[in-house]
Amino acid sequence: MKGSGGDMEKPKIDRLMAAIVQEQDVDGAVRALQNLNFVVTRLPSTGGFLGRRSTTLLIGSPAEQIETAVKTLQKKCRTRIEYVTIPLEGTPLPIPAPTPITVGGATIFTLEIERYEEI
Repeated sequence: MKGSGGDMEKPKIDRLMAAIVQEQDVDGAVRALQNLNFVVTRLPSTGGFLGRRSTTLLIGSPAEQIETAVKTLQKKCRTRIEYVTIPLEGTPLPIPAPTPITVGGATIFTLEIERYEEI
C-alpha cells in the first residue's frame, strides 16, 4: 500500500496471505485487490485434484484489512461444476463415467509476519 507522492505513511504490513486462485479468476481478483491498495505478487502454480494451472497470490496486508481481502476474493473467485471422466470399476471394458466435481473459489492461508521491508 504505497502513496504516490511519497508523503503518505505506509501501513504496517504484518500479515501475509497466500491465496490459490483458478486461472479464470486471477485477473479480476488481482485488479480488485490492487484497487483497494493491497500489495499483490503473482506466482504461477499447479495442483489440486485435476492438476490445473492456477496462480498463488501473495498479499501483504495489515491485520485489520485481512477480512476486506478475504471478502474481495470471495466475490471474485467463484466455484464451478466441472465433469471429469472416471473409468467405472467392475465392467469388462473401461467405460468412462462423467463425474461432477466442484472446482474454483480460493484457498487462503494467512500468516503473521515479523518483518516486511521494501528495499
